[in-house]
Amino acid sequence: MFKPQPQSSRRAVARLSLGTIRPNPAQPRRQLSADSVRQLAESFRRHGQLSPLLVRACGGGQYELIAGQRRLLALRTLGRDTADAIVLDVGRCDSALIALVENLQREPLHFLDEAEACRSLLDAYPITQERLAASLSVSPSALANRLRLLKLSPRVREAVRLGGLTERHARALLALEDEAVQLEIARQIAEEKLSVKQAEARVAQRLHPRPRQQISPVVRDHRVILNAVMEPVRELTRIGIPLKSRVDEHADRIEVVITLPLRRDG
Repeated sequence: MFKPQPQSSRRAVARLSLGTIRPNPAQPRRQLSADSVRQLAESFRRHGQLSPLLVRACGGGQYELIAGQRRLLALRTLGRDTADAIVLDVGRCDSALIALVENLQREPLHFLDEAEACRSLLDAYPITQERLAASLSVSPSALANRLRLLKLSPRVREAVRLGGLTERHARALLALEDEAVQLEIARQIAEEKLSVKQAEARVAQRLHPRPRQQISPVVRDHRVILNAVMEPVRELTRIGIPLKSRVDEHADRIEVVITLPLRRDG
C-alpha cells in the first residue's frame, strides 16, 4: 500500500536549476490564486525558501515536480535560477499519489479538483479504488461518492465552482439528468444562497412537480351564478308558467329549489 513519504532531515536537499524542473502532469490543484503566489514570493524574498520542492529524476539531468507548484511559481516570480529540492526515487503512479496527498495536507483542494485527480490516477495506473481510498485515508464509499460528481458535465462543474456550491449541493444536482436544468438549479442555489436541504427540495420539485390545481368553476361572488340560474326562471314566469323558486343559503353551500306545479284535469 502506498504511504506518503515524509520530508525528513535525513533526506538530502539538492540545489537544482529551475530550468531542469518541469511541471507535474498529474498536478491535482487546477487553480492557484495569483495573490497567494505573490505573498509566498514576498515571504521567500524576506526569509528564503524554507520548504524544499519534491521532485523525481527523469534522466538526462531533468526532473519532474511532484509537489510544490506554488513554491516553484513564487521562485520564478522572483526571477530565481535555482530551488532547493528533495529528489525522491518514485515512479509516476507514486508521484501522482504523493502530489495529491501533499496538496490535501497543505491546503484543502476543491472537491472537484480532488475528484478529477483521483479519476486520472485510476485511469492512468493499475490502482484500485480501495487502494486509492486507503492512501487518502477515506472510506471507499466516500471516494466513490466524490468520483460520482464527475458525471456532471464540465459546464455544470464550472457553475458549481463559480457559485461556491458545496459538495453536497453538487451531489443533489446528480439527480437531474438534463444539463440545462442542472445549470438552472445550480444558479438558483448560488443566487438564492440555498441550504443543502433547500437545494434538495428544489431538485425534488423539478423531478416530481405538483399537479396544477384545477381551477374551480365556482365564482367568488355567488350572486353572479344565482342571477344566471334565476334569470330563466324569471323569464318563464313572465310568460305565464307558474314556477316557484326558493334560495336557501347554508354555511358551505347554496340551494336553489324550483317548483313547477303539474296541472291535473278533473
